Amino acid sequence: MKNHTEIAEKLNGKSIIRAAGEALRGRANCRIGVERESLRCTASGELAETAHPETLGRKDDNPFFTADWAESQIELKTPPCESPLACHRFLETLTDIALRELAARHELLWPLSTPCLLPEPDRIACARFENAAENLRRRKLREKYPVEMLLLSGIHYNFSFDDGLLRRIAGDGELQAVREGCYLKTIRNLYRMLWFAVGLLGASPASAGDREIQVSIRNSPAGYRTLSSARLDYSSVRAYRESVDRCLKAGLIATEHELYTPIRLRFAGAATDDAPEIDRLELRIPDLNPFEKCGISPVDMEFLRLLFFHSLLTDETELEEFADDADAVAEYGFSPDQSRKAGKLLERLAETARNISVELPDVLEQAGKRLRHPQLSYARRIRETGERSPEWLRLAESYRDQALAEAWRLPGFDDLELSTQCIIREAIKGGISFEVISRADNILRLRKGTRCDYVVQGTKTSLDTYVTPLLMGNKVVSKQLLREHGLQTPAGIEFQPDSGDAAEAIRLFVGKTAVVKPVSTNYGIGISVFENPATEKQLLEAVRLAGRFDRHILIEEYCPGREFRFLVIAGRTFAVTHRRACHVVGDGVSTIRALIEQANRHPWRAPGHHRPLVTIVADEAMKQYLALQKLDLDSVIPAGQDVQLRRISNISAGGEACDATDIMPERFKRIAEQAAAAFNAVVCGVDIIIAEPLTSASACAVIEANFNPALLIHEFPAEGKPRPAARQILIALGLLDRKL
Repeated sequence: MKNHTEIAEKLNGKSIIRAAGEALRGRANCRIGVERESLRCTASGELAETAHPETLGRKDDNPFFTADWAESQIELKTPPCESPLACHRFLETLTDIALRELAARHELLWPLSTPCLLPEPDRIACARFENAAENLRRRKLREKYPVEMLLLSGIHYNFSFDDGLLRRIAGDGELQAVREGCYLKTIRNLYRMLWFAVGLLGASPASAGDREIQVSIRNSPAGYRTLSSARLDYSSVRAYRESVDRCLKAGLIATEHELYTPIRLRFAGAATDDAPEIDRLELRIPDLNPFEKCGISPVDMEFLRLLFFHSLLTDETELEEFADDADAVAEYGFSPDQSRKAGKLLERLAETARNISVELPDVLEQAGKRLRHPQLSYARRIRETGERSPEWLRLAESYRDQALAEAWRLPGFDDLELSTQCIIREAIKGGISFEVISRADNILRLRKGTRCDYVVQGTKTSLDTYVTPLLMGNKVVSKQLLREHGLQTPAGIEFQPDSGDAAEAIRLFVGKTAVVKPVSTNYGIGISVFENPATEKQLLEAVRLAGRFDRHILIEEYCPGREFRFLVIAGRTFAVTHRRACHVVGDGVSTIRALIEQANRHPWRAPGHHRPLVTIVADEAMKQYLALQKLDLDSVIPAGQDVQLRRISNISAGGEACDATDIMPERFKRIAEQAAAAFNAVVCGVDIIIAEPLTSASACAVIEANFNPALLIHEFPAEGKPRPAARQILIALGLLDRKL
């Protein structure tokens, strides 16, 4: 199967379905990536004249954020994803990050494909890159095309078939020839259905001189298009290359970058190779859907995937009868005859949908509603609202507010610990490619240029040695090392609950303030705190609780004061938080149990470490601490009275973080750095109790040093200024420039 006749025979619907078998129905069988262009605008809806945000990295080499033609035309780019839904989640992550960074500059993403209010043309700057050739190319485009056309923004939908699927189709044949045949057949059939896609997805109605474009100016002759479009030959790669060369020689385009066609072939490596391999197809027709924060819905992304597979699986002669005028549809919308034809195409698409995996089952139903009820189409809704309506600015503001309200959210990665999500967010902003190689263990592989690093659970990195966490994990050894480095720690005794030393250890602390805890646990698990003199019964109960988590128990003196977490990175204290124990405020009616349930409904709270606050759990330790206050879960608290539910303040136990970096005296930051140095730790969380009032002369005690400290308490404090701790980790790894 090496000639085009044999391949064409192979690539008819039934043969492909037989060859691919269950692979078509079992998974998406493709890779999808999206590029979203949008204009940055001011709070008053005018084009922003500021430079591309530095906080989104260098636009020359950031794989996620760059600028398109104009400096104020931001471009968001997802990597290839395994399904439309996965791609949309990544696009939502990029959109949210962009909205948050722009909010700090009082800027918005304009939601329409057509431009916002524009200044005089000479004030609209071409995108500025370090690459001189890129700058020259943009200046040449400005000389050739109207600025208003260059500022039209939209969605580029990049699609490739899975290599495994292509191999199944090829069988014993030559894979390269079948790959070429599949992509070229798909693009030819897509062109036959272009009018259909434009009519259903068009969302840029606008005036063009004395003409009113009803559906999509971007896809009309007045839009972003070059004269070369109709002169390209898709019968083979060689024929395509020759037709591009003819366009270049005729002066229709200056470079291949200027091939502004509705669908573009993309090649792996240089397209000028003797036998370039097709890598993907780029569909450029989708307008920005202003009614979607991301500019496109997951259902429309699934609809486009279905179009690609329908183009592959359907015989070309069958689709030829459906070909129609895309320009007319872009300008006037569907005619009655085209509406009937579109309805038949939807029926054929339903047949294809039964042969392939479809992730979103209502994809054709939604397209059918827009076809049957034109008033529901995106273009009609835009026209009825009005292209210059203040509603678009309000919509842009609502998308910004949504992103800010859930600043911690990272769609598609919300099953990961929040500290890991923080690293991903900063990697995206800094242009660091990443891969989640274990979701269960929160393991990331990060790449920048030739550099490759791994980060586990947010702060476990190659910067620290294997022995460091072992030393920190043993509280007795930790205290010894801290004391050897001249640091004050609480005095205590280690013992085993079932040994003869237990009774003596307990006896020594009866009638004293004390802390009882397992020797080798984290997150405040099994810890009991007695800030008032403890009875023998209370100590025995605390030892029993701690013994459930470790065979070795530590009783130590209680140090009065406030507990602070110091985050030390590469020898310097980067952030400090005061951890406030979980608490509830009475309303005079509700029980403590009901108040806890109410607190847990806060959107920031969730089990585990996937959101800034952890769900408050009423466990044995909480009941014990409430009993010390002569309360229980069924107690009704007077209105306005604050009740602390635990003595320990760990975030994992439901506590809240309050940033204290700026108010913390330098003396204690230096103590934290000494504590980290005692373990040769590069990334370390140091817990210090400081007596009230907080001054540089206050007494203090180092409670412990922690390996793998949580970043979320610094990135998303309940009170105070957020600290970009994840970015500091990436700087320490050498993956980010310190100035970013």
